[in-house]
Amino acid sequence: MLTSADVISEGAARVENDGAVWYGSTSLIVTVPFEKSEERALFAEVAARDPHVRVRALRIAKREAAIRAAAPLGRASCELRIEPDERGLRIDIDIQAPLIEERRRGRMRGDAPS
Repeated sequence: MLTSADVISEGAARVENDGAVWYGSTSLIVTVPFEKSEERALFAEVAARDPHVRVRALRIAKREAAIRAAAPLGRASCELRIEPDERGLRIDIDIQAPLIEERRRGRMRGDAPS
């Protein structure tokens, strides 16, 4: 179902007191040909309760953020919403994750210790 979704992502890193943090959002539109809005609403309710749909959507959002971020992402915090859409199903994921800095203990990765 989600493999054929239309995916749109955006986001940017912001420098905060503890370092850079990625803030972004990903929207997935899943086309499902329902004739009645009640069918779309029921489908959205079922999808919102399905852990497989939720985990898959979160993985897609994190992958999209990782592609756009300037550095690897740390542990992500996500908010997920699933709603009926005139095309079928809309899944919106907001993601926040610290960027993993390249410096550790005063050296760059790959540098030999002194």
